[in-house]
Amino acid sequence: MEQEKQINEEMEIDLLVLLQDFLRGIKKFWWLVFVLAFLGGTVMYLRAVKSYVPMYRSEATFTVTTSTSENDSYNYYYDSSTADQLAKTFPYILSSELLTDAMKEDMGTDTIQGSVTAQTISQSNMVTMSAVSRDPETAKAILESAIRVYPDVARFVIGETKFYMIDMPSYPQEPYNQPNYTRSVKRGAMMGAAVGFVWIIVYAFFRKTVHKQEELKQALNLTCLVSLPKVRRKIRGKKQKNNKMAFPSIRNSRGNPWFAENIETLQIRMERELKERNGKVLLVTSTVSGEGKSVVSLNLAYQLAAHGKKVLLIDGDLRKQQLSDEIHAAKPEGLVQVVEGKVKWKEAVQEIKEGGIYFLGGKKQVKRPSSILAQPALGTVLSEMKEEMDYIILDAPPSEGFEDVLLLRDYADGIIYIIMQDYIQKRRIIDSISALDENDNKLLGYVFNGVSGIAGGYGSYSYYRSYGRYGRYGKYGHSYYGKESEKTESREDEEDK
Repeated sequence: MEQEKQINEEMEIDLLVLLQDFLRGIKKFWWLVFVLAFLGGTVMYLRAVKSYVPMYRSEATFTVTTSTSENDSYNYYYDSSTADQLAKTFPYILSSELLTDAMKEDMGTDTIQGSVTAQTISQSNMVTMSAVSRDPETAKAILESAIRVYPDVARFVIGETKFYMIDMPSYPQEPYNQPNYTRSVKRGAMMGAAVGFVWIIVYAFFRKTVHKQEELKQALNLTCLVSLPKVRRKIRGKKQKNNKMAFPSIRNSRGNPWFAENIETLQIRMERELKERNGKVLLVTSTVSGEGKSVVSLNLAYQLAAHGKKVLLIDGDLRKQQLSDEIHAAKPEGLVQVVEGKVKWKEAVQEIKEGGIYFLGGKKQVKRPSSILAQPALGTVLSEMKEEMDYIILDAPPSEGFEDVLLLRDYADGIIYIIMQDYIQKRRIIDSISALDENDNKLLGYVFNGVSGIAGGYGSYSYYRSYGRYGRYGKYGHSYYGKESEKTESREDEEDK
């Protein structure tokens, strides 16, 4: 019963979230709607041009009279019963093989390159006969032949008939089926745009990303260490190469204070958890790239250093290695060169005086990082580092699709998992965390990153609970940018109480 209830809850659709995902889909795939509309209009136009065959119609109008006597040319008449008979028999005779054969013989041809139709005016003996063909002359010739042979064919059905011409067979000057290319293009564009919107609806329906912490509580027995607000990156100075976007930093006095406060909260809780485990090595990872794990790793290192800790930040994401450029590290040697024995770790590590941290990271991407991370020398190096450092933060690669993070996990005392709000599907997060935390209980919790609605430049002050129990200025009544805070040990003791 409980399982069935859980299934029903999972199947429920939050219409507000669905609407948000639909709007996000429009923002993300608006170009697809226009592209499909253009392609649809183009295809329908080409199809209309290719399939168009000009057809010409020749028409003639006449009245019909009948006679019961073959020899009496003055006994032709018309009455209401004749009109009914004409209306019934004309379509039948025109479609008969007898009339077709008579026309072939009359025209001296084996096939009739067209068709003949007739329309009788109700309750009258007036008939409009038309012939349709691809060639205007052929259309007129077919009509003239039908008019000539019809009386002889109809004689076996309704008796002797005579036609009294009102309008002689016309010579068509232009096709009667002129194509409407504009309508075809509009129809194709509408169909293409509709397909685009259907794609957006499907995208929104199956997206199922994580919008709230409550959505993870139902599936994960994992603590949310802190929620970090959505912070926009800033473009570096014009003189910087390629104008790269700078990481959000707690060292920026003009940065989001809520971001800084929550990094401080994360530091307190992380230190408490590692202290209980008597550990020093922290691994930071996420499901996929772009969720902010490097931002959290760097700022957490800054925060620890600001409270007097000797912290080493290692760029363990060998597939990207972007931290070196971010903090303007000078040395090119990284973890790869240290593990391979090309350089001593103390020679490769450099002190970043501006942030007060120590850093080890290369500048070149590695094609097969798992072969480096699987070497036993990595464990030896980390053991030596632990003797010199208070904390070691491993900025690991994403956990989905790569075994790199599983290799680094063996050396970690604790793991922090970064989850970006409304970024990837919940099932992918669950699968990645399940694979990462295999009965070794190293996961300290997760950071809910990029949360919209947190105050600090966004006009909302209803998210104090995301910063811990102590509100805007934390436990000690002062901002991170204010006076020097108390020592971390005393704050840990308070937190434990």
